[in-house]
Amino acid sequence: MIETIGLTGTIETSQRGPMLKDTDGMWWRLIGEIDTTAKNDKLVRIVGRKRGAAVIEIDYLGPVTN
Repeated sequence: MIETIGLTGTIETSQRGPMLKDTDGMWWRLIGEIDTTAKNDKLVRIVGRKRGAAVIEIDYLGPVTN
């Protein structure tokens, strides 16, 4: 069974690729298509499938709107 997860945070680039730092301070490695305009401390919402202890395969990535 694949666990679906939804998180809010900011995207940063690392040597391993794009990472999400969620609002609790946890780092998640992201795999899949990532919109590079979502960087620069903009708050984003992601939904995807957990592929490991701290890896998410992205199904949706978009801005957080109030």
